[in-house]
Amino acid sequence: MKLQPKDLRVKKYLQRHLSAPVYQFDQVPDPRASRGRRWPLPTLLLTTLVGLMAGCKKLREVEDQTDEMGPVGRRYIPARVPDTTLYELLVRLEPAPLRPQLRRQVKTLARHKALMPCGLPCGVLAFDGKGLGRLDHDAKGSAQKAHRAHDQSPYWLPRVLRAVLTSAAAKPALDQLSIPPDTNEMGVFADFFEEQVLGYGDLFEIVTVDAGMTSRDNANRVQAHDKGYVMALKENQPELWAEARRQLLPLTSHPAQAETPWQRHQGKLIRRRQYRSLEMAGYHGWTHLQQGWLVRQETRDPNDSEGRITIEDRYFVTNLRKGRLGPSQILLVVRNHWGIENDCFWSLDAAFGEDTHPWATQGHAVEVLGLLRLMAYNLLQLARKRHLRPRPVARQADLPSWQQLFRWVCQAMPLAVAPPTGPSPAD
Repeated sequence: MKLQPKDLRVKKYLQRHLSAPVYQFDQVPDPRASRGRRWPLPTLLLTTLVGLMAGCKKLREVEDQTDEMGPVGRRYIPARVPDTTLYELLVRLEPAPLRPQLRRQVKTLARHKALMPCGLPCGVLAFDGKGLGRLDHDAKGSAQKAHRAHDQSPYWLPRVLRAVLTSAAAKPALDQLSIPPDTNEMGVFADFFEEQVLGYGDLFEIVTVDAGMTSRDNANRVQAHDKGYVMALKENQPELWAEARRQLLPLTSHPAQAETPWQRHQGKLIRRRQYRSLEMAGYHGWTHLQQGWLVRQETRDPNDSEGRITIEDRYFVTNLRKGRLGPSQILLVVRNHWGIENDCFWSLDAAFGEDTHPWATQGHAVEVLGLLRLMAYNLLQLARKRHLRPRPVARQADLPSWQQLFRWVCQAMPLAVAPPTGPSPAD
């Protein structure tokens, strides 16, 4: 089958998605004074979103992009937008009105059947915290103060808790909440989880969290909503962690219930093995606890003539009953949770420059840009993982790089007509 050039496919993809009501931003209140407004708020927000999708590193690049648009881009952005206009808006906006926009996008994608579980019987939602880069001010009191190690000079770090649907192929981000400077991920998890149940209760059945959010109170909250939890264990839960080690470590002398083949990662070979025990049910007042899991990661260097293997053990507790997930699905849930860092957060930092290219920092601009960046990431990641794949099941190496995708977006927006008819270059 002959395929269209990537820029044309991206053009059609953008036209189909950007025409949805959610990208009209009609429900976001305008923080600017009514006098002297030249640009409608929806146009400026969409301009920012498109600039993020094109991989722009600064607002001046966004301005240049809007100056070079052809008929495709002019459907959404009618003229060149000055970078100063965008900056003045971003530093005035509050993040709260943009969170419903992200939820509208996610629900739009769900209606298009783009968020279905892959390899699992149900949706899985992962929670994890992230910093948004160092600032020289406290972002209106929302950032945490810290000091640089080399000279003890102060800086401020805005932190957010994010929810990512790791069961979907595209690993979309569903929501973001600011973490106040006087608390941590544990302190905001309960309210954030309640919001996800209210907004997306039908999209997920299982919640996964790192050890920093593992507590009996949080587990009780998840259980009260008839959701499953998979919580990582470390020394911050000493009784539970010690019991997990006592129950699970002896099982490693027997064949694993599931294991992955040796896979190459960053020049090394990695294999993961999974063990589980039902003997922890109800332990230490966790009345809903059903299982303990151990995932052992074995790493070896193919250049090591002695074949030495490094072992790293990770422990988990869950209220899922035996049989809800098979052994290979348990491994997949755990590996997908690590994907919130390796896939979503890595992409936001390495490709989008979330930590290094904030565009604007005054006010709550970094949080505002964080929410718009999640919307851009969701659309582009869906294109990478589903729309532009060369075959139904693509390996990671087959996926287009983020830089390729940014380039195709830049090429797609000025397109006026389709390429000449005739043989189309293969993907």
